Amino acid sequence: MTLSIKQGSSLYVRTSFTILIALFIFMVFASAVVFQYLMQPIAKKAAGDLAALMVLSSQTWVELSPDARPRFETELQNYHDILITSEDTKHSPLSHDRPFIHFLKQALEERLEQPVKLYDDTTKDLVWVEIEISRHLIHIGTLAHPVGANPPRVIFLLLLGAAVLIFFTSSFLVRRLTQPLEKLSRAVIQMGRGTQVAPLEETGATELILLTRSFNQMNSRVQQLLDNRNTLLAGISHDLRTPISRIHLALELMDGKDDVELIDSVRHDLFEIDQLIGQTLELVISNEKALDNLEMVDLNELISSEVEKYQDESKRIEWQPASSAETDINTDFNIRISHTAFQRIFQNLLENAIRYGDGLPVKISLTHERGHIKVCIADQGPGIPRQYQSEIFQPFFRLEKSRNSNTGGSGLGLAIVSQLCEIYGWSIELVESELGGGELKEGGLKLNAKKGSTFCLTLGHKSD
Repeated sequence: MTLSIKQGSSLYVRTSFTILIALFIFMVFASAVVFQYLMQPIAKKAAGDLAALMVLSSQTWVELSPDARPRFETELQNYHDILITSEDTKHSPLSHDRPFIHFLKQALEERLEQPVKLYDDTTKDLVWVEIEISRHLIHIGTLAHPVGANPPRVIFLLLLGAAVLIFFTSSFLVRRLTQPLEKLSRAVIQMGRGTQVAPLEETGATELILLTRSFNQMNSRVQQLLDNRNTLLAGISHDLRTPISRIHLALELMDGKDDVELIDSVRHDLFEIDQLIGQTLELVISNEKALDNLEMVDLNELISSEVEKYQDESKRIEWQPASSAETDINTDFNIRISHTAFQRIFQNLLENAIRYGDGLPVKISLTHERGHIKVCIADQGPGIPRQYQSEIFQPFFRLEKSRNSNTGGSGLGLAIVSQLCEIYGWSIELVESELGGGELKEGGLKLNAKKGSTFCLTLGHKSD
């Protein structure tokens, strides 16, 4: 079944667009604040000062004699950029109402206590005001832009520059954050399609490093599970083929005859098939058993009962229940664990030690070590070569490559042990092989120089 993914904009586009909208809202807000609390007060103050100067100049001009007025007009124009005359300027009414001109008109009307008319002189970029003082109709003009600075443009450019700088800086940072996520997304899609993915580089912020590291671990685990599945299927098909072939051959040889030996052979082959299928199912569904009820178990008693099942003349097992007096007066070996899981692990380890122990005694020890309980099982067989010690917990791995049931098991025993330990938080390790074996001494297991293998199972403390 193919899953369809709804296409949408990338995380980078969405984040950049969000930043752009936020910057636009900020610019609008900043412009309103600057206009309300900076530009408008300054413009009103400048318009009020200019209105006062224009009114005072008009009153002075009226009081001067006709001969003195030209010189006064020249000084106003040279020093204050103000023109004054009693002649009709014949200009059209002002068509625009910029904030400063609006404030200037308000200030003039407040000082003169009468309405004023403004006219536009576009040829000289002037604004003319018609004022009636002492029955004189005076036309006084001032620059349409009396201040050389342009605060609105300056503020707009500053805001625009800040917005551009913030946007590109944010885009750069967002890009740095989204690139690892994009790589991770592509890797997840590839892994979902069944394609093998190379480990991703763990770089960037701490959170991204942890995320990438978790993905790499998950990817490695998935690849390992896939490899185990392939090995599992290959091993099952191989191990089932031999007994099935023997059953077919036996049926052909019987040909209606009542041969007890052939019937027993068929039964043995069917038992072997059933055992292999049971072990395989146990390996597959053991995760579901992790929710089994835990119970307090006395490991001394449990191990002793298990040893009795295997203890006979051909299977010599050296086991002495551990005494709390020999270790610590406050030490006991009661622990809350899964009885079934421990029993399965112990049986697999013990059966391996007996099978590969060359008929020599198998040694078992039970000790406390650093607040944990450790169970060690040592055989005195040929041991495991170092180059294979990292593979022995893989499904269907066997040192004896012929996979003959007479010379070894199915190769699932240690894989089941490893998986159960992982489920319950225990640890299993091959602490000694080739040089190891072991000799049970007072107080624990002491390794000797004989060949052999020693597997140790470490459980949680009794208070866990």
